[in-house]
Amino acid sequence: MANNVFANGREISCKKADGKSICAFPDVCFTPPENPATPPGVPIPYPNTGMAKDTTSGSKKVQISKKEVLLKNKSYFKKSMGDEAGAAAKKGVLTSTNRGKVYFTMWSMDVKVEGQNVVRHLDLTTHNHMSFPGNSPPWAYADTQAVTAISDCEDEVKEAKNACSGKETKKAQCNSKKCRDAKRCLLITYKQGKRKGKKSKTGCCPGEQPHHLVEAHCFYEVGSRGKPGKRVVKAPRGKRAYNDGDSPCVCAKGPRHEKEHGQYHAFQQKLEAAHHSKNGSWTYKDARNTGVKAHKAVNGQCSEECTTAQLDAYHKDRCGMDDSTPLRTDPQAGTRSAGNLNTKQKNALQSAISAITGGTTSGSP
Repeated sequence: MANNVFANGREISCKKADGKSICAFPDVCFTPPENPATPPGVPIPYPNTGMAKDTTSGSKKVQISKKEVLLKNKSYFKKSMGDEAGAAAKKGVLTSTNRGKVYFTMWSMDVKVEGQNVVRHLDLTTHNHMSFPGNSPPWAYADTQAVTAISDCEDEVKEAKNACSGKETKKAQCNSKKCRDAKRCLLITYKQGKRKGKKSKTGCCPGEQPHHLVEAHCFYEVGSRGKPGKRVVKAPRGKRAYNDGDSPCVCAKGPRHEKEHGQYHAFQQKLEAAHHSKNGSWTYKDARNTGVKAHKAVNGQCSEECTTAQLDAYHKDRCGMDDSTPLRTDPQAGTRSAGNLNTKQKNALQSAISAITGGTTSGSP
C-alpha cells in the first residue's frame, strides 16, 4: 500500500509498503550440472527481487501503518527470489548462498528514526547476502512512484539492463551510447539528474541536463518556480504537493537552447503555444501528452506508453492530479530561445499542432 510518509520527498520504506527491489542484475550463482567439466557448476547471472513485506530488524517503537520502519545498516529483507535455480553446492559466486538477504546501501542523510537513518523509495540495495558484500551490484528499491509504471516499461527495463550489463561505473555507462540511450527511457527526478561524482550512477552524464517532460513552470505562478506558496495546483488530502526537484526528468545533451535539450524545448514550447492561443490554458493531460510526444520525437526508442506511465505515477498517483487538472501555460512559450528540430521532428510537431488547432498553425515549427 502507499503509506504517504516521506523523507526528502521520497516515500519511507516500511514493512507495510508495496515497495520492491526488482530484478537486481546480475546475481551470479553456480547452477547444475556439476560434473568434471564444470566442477562447481555453471555460473549463470540471475535477476533477483526483494520485497518490503519481508522486512526484518526494523524500528521497535516508531511505526508506519502499524509496521516497522527500515533503518540504516540494521534492517534488511530476510530473503530474495529469482536465483533459486542457482542451487549447485557453491551457489552464489561471492556469498555461497542463494535466496539471501537484501540490504540497503543508501538512505536519508538527515531524517532518522530511533537514531538511525531511514530508507526511502529509490535508495539502492544489494541482494543475496550471507554477509557483506552482497552477490549483486547496487539496484534501486522502488515504492509508490516506480512500481506503478513497471508493467508498461518492461521492454525498456530489459533493454537498459542488457545495454548497461557489465558497465558498473558511471563513466562506463556514460561512455556507452547504447547504455545512455536505453537509460533515457527510464525517467529520473530532477534532483537525481543533478547529482555529480563518479559514484552517483543516477546523475546525468557530463554535458547533460535533467529536463522536465512536464515543464515545471506549469505548476507555479509566473516567476515563482520552486516556491511552495506559489503553486497553482493544490494537492488533495493524503497526496504530496508537487515539487519540481522530485518530478520526472530525462537526461538531455546541452543547455536549453542547444542539442537534445534544445530540441525538447523547441517541441514542447510550440505545442504549449498552440494550446495557449486556443484557450489560454491547458490540462495536465495536455501537458503530459506534449512531453510524451517530445520524448518520442527526440528519443524514438522510448515508447509513449512507458513515458506516460512514468509521468502519471508521479503526477497522478503521488500528487493527486487527474487528466482535467488545469495547469498554467506560458504566453511567451512560442518565442523563447530553443534548439533546432530536424525534419522528422518538425513533421511530428506539425502533426501534433494540427491535431490541436484543427489544421491551422500559427507560425512555422
